Formats: sequence, C-alpha cells, structure tokens
Amino acid sequence: MDKRRLALFPVLTGAFFALFLILSAGTPVFAQGGRVLMSEPIALRNDYGYELIGRMKDRILLFRDKYDEFEVQAFDNSMRMSWSRKLEDIDKNGTQILAVIGGKNDFSVVFKQRRRGITTLHLHKYDAGANRIDSTTIKHYGERMFSPPAIDVIQSEDRTCIVATNTAERARMETVCFRLDKMAVLWDKVVQLDDVYHDSNIRAMTVSNAGDFFMVTELNNRRNRLDAHEYQILHLQAVADRAVRVPMPEFMTNDARFVYDNLNRSLVGAGFYADKNRERSNGVFYVRVPQTGQPTLRYETFSDKVISILRGKDVEEDNKGVNYANVQQIILRQDGGALLVAERYHEIQRGTSAARGFWRDGMRLVMDYYYDDLLLVAIGPDGTPHWTTILHKKQYSQDDDATFSSFFLMRSPDRLHLLFNDEIKYENTCSEYIVNAVGDFDRNSLTNTFGQNLRLRFRDALQLNANECLVPSEFRNKLRLVLLKF
Repeated sequence: MDKRRLALFPVLTGAFFALFLILSAGTPVFAQGGRVLMSEPIALRNDYGYELIGRMKDRILLFRDKYDEFEVQAFDNSMRMSWSRKLEDIDKNGTQILAVIGGKNDFSVVFKQRRRGITTLHLHKYDAGANRIDSTTIKHYGERMFSPPAIDVIQSEDRTCIVATNTAERARMETVCFRLDKMAVLWDKVVQLDDVYHDSNIRAMTVSNAGDFFMVTELNNRRNRLDAHEYQILHLQAVADRAVRVPMPEFMTNDARFVYDNLNRSLVGAGFYADKNRERSNGVFYVRVPQTGQPTLRYETFSDKVISILRGKDVEEDNKGVNYANVQQIILRQDGGALLVAERYHEIQRGTSAARGFWRDGMRLVMDYYYDDLLLVAIGPDGTPHWTTILHKKQYSQDDDATFSSFFLMRSPDRLHLLFNDEIKYENTCSEYIVNAVGDFDRNSLTNTFGQNLRLRFRDALQLNANECLVPSEFRNKLRLVLLKF
C-alpha cells in the first residue's frame, strides 16, 4: 500500500542539502552538486492530514484534508505558492479519504462515503489545475448497520491500477480492481475465507500493473508445526483465480515483505528466518513465485561477521542470532533479483503494565522507540546472496510514534541515498549513506537544524523522479515543503 498519506506530523528528506536551512523560503541553495528549495511555513490549524501528490506539469501539488473541507495547493518551481483550490465536489460529511494518487498529468482521489447506513466507494479524477475531469462510483456496498465496510486501497507500482479490499467480515473478503487510466472496473469478486486467512496470518497484499491481486498468508509458523509450515498465495485476476503453496518446513520466519515484479512477472518475497527462537534471526530467505512454473526458495545463513557487527560482540560470546530485525523495503532488480533493506527497531512500554489507557493511578504510560542499524542484502534471481552491507545509526525517541525516526531511500540510476536524522530531537544533525551497485558506501554529514524551527520526517518523503524528491518539515503545527534536486 502506498504510504504517502500523512497524519499530522511532517516529512523531510534530502540529500546534499547542507546550508539550506539558513536561507529564506524559495531561495535556491547549492551544496555538493545539489539544489534545495523551501516553501513558506503553512499553518495546519485543524487539519486532519495531508498528502504529497507530487509534480504535475510545472507545479508541485499538496492535498490537505481539513476539518471542514478538502483543498489542493500548488507550488511553482521556486516553491512559492501559486494557487489554492477547494474541492467543492466532495462533501466532507460522512466522507473518508482512502487514497490520493498522483499521475503524470492528473491525480485521483479515492474516498468512502457513508450515508444513512449505506456505504459507497467513489473516485474523482482532477487535472493539474485541480479541476474535476471525471468521476465514478467504483462500488456500492449497500446498507450494513452491524458490519460497516473496512476498506483498504492497494496501488500498483505504476499507479494505474488499484484494488479495494473490504475485510470487515471474518469469513469473506470483497475485492474490486479498478483501472485508473481507463476509468473502468476490471473485476469484482467475493472470496470466501477459511479461518486460516485471519488477519493475524496475512503477511502481504499487492497488485500488479495488469490488475492481478496477490494475498500472502503464512500458516503454522511455530516450532512444533514446522512440518506443515508454508506460505499460501491467493492470486485473483480477471480470468480464473489460483492458489499457490510454498512449503517451508526447515525454519520459522521472523519477518518478510512481498512485492510484485512486473518486469519478470513474478511475486518476490524476502525476509528473515529463525532456527530455534522466532525473536532472533539466523539468516535470510528468498522466495520467487512466477506466473507459470514452480516457486524458488532459498535460505542463506548469516555469517559470523554479520552477527558480530549487528550484535556488537563476538559470536563466541553469543551465537544466538540477530534480534529486532525487520524488513522495511524490497527493491527489485532488472535481472530478477532483489535488494532487501532491513532495519533493527523495537518499542518498549514503560509505566503500569496492566493499564489499558494512558493513565492509571496517576502514572502515564510511556513508549520508547529505538531505530538502529540498517542491513542491506543483495540477492540474485536464484536466491544467491551477492553482498551484504551494514549501515550504522542510532535513533531514540519517546511518545512520538517514531514519526521522525527511520530513513528515506532515494534511488538514482547508479546508487542509493539513505537519509536519516542522527538524533530525534528539535535540534539535531542529519546524515546520509550513499551505496553503490556492489555494496560499497560512504557516509556524509548533510546539515543541522539548530535554531531553524524545523523537524525532518525522512521516512515519509516522496521521490518525484530520478533527480528530485519532495519532503515536508513540520514544527509546532507549521508545515514546510522542501524540494530537493540532484
């Protein structure tokens, strides 16, 4: 699912933007070959959230979900606001925005409306000037007083296809696939689900550019049921559906992510496996499920060096694996391989452990967030690991839902930029790792936010093209958009 819908904290991401913080809005900055432009502060007031639509023709668009209206704001190439337009055709009452999807010359707003117990799913399409050019009702869910639809929208890689899933009922899932460029429903199906498809077993949902939908479910991921441990893949399409089983009787899994490879027409997954304890990873696994033919599955054990670096101790002292390893992204390669990007993070709750609310007996529950090292593993089409790289960082925050932690990955033709805050506080320094195609890397200090009234939210940045990314910064309910050019 696309992650660009932002609730009221902001985003910022950037590479090569040292010095930009000292300049006024709209002023260009040149640093290490990069150019950075910032907008004036925008008061969020009672906004429910906002969304980065992206670049459309000669403007950069921002969607705002306000308390009583929806609005689109446009910024020119100097990040000065050009115009602002209310979307009068969307009634705020009973409306929930599910997705805002930017295209090359237009953007679409997908929303759910509930009136008198009746729920409908709609799509409005707008041009670069936020003028409505088309609209349709994707699906009528009818009157459901006791199980109102719980709808999620999943986008394809090229943003031309969406699948809306309704998982409000345990025993059935409603799915509808809609083609944005043709403004047409490709298929509409109801899937009867067994108990094995409960949400605790569902590992991933993804959709191809052609409108094929994949739901990955994991069964028997425990030591005493290893002989029956497997992934089950439900494949829905306009024609006949199919189910694929991938037996995994050797190990348990800790974490995994699945994406669809449109170039090689395969479902690709990668993650971590565990030998004895699911809390600790012992290696990486890779699975590829082609449209035709048999799945590929391969395990690769962590080397002693990798475990030593990640654990910060000799394997002779502790050879139990790596804890808190979580897959953040799977980047596909043209040859059918993939790059697994993982991060070590965990949360700790402090306070009265029995409390269900924020307060109990005068004590407030506190959440601590730890986001640490990054692990990159390049994997070939047959599952063979090509290289492994560890990038060190340490981030700690408290009671902020880790909004300013983690990283942003900017892709360019020959390298990756991973950008992050060195510390999670109001004034801090920012850094980047630059990783090339063979896993070699450099770490650069980018800038600092001392005295600048900025907080950078790297994890939610939006890449516009190979040379630009758009990043917001939010500080004390003020939003700034930052355009970064490479």
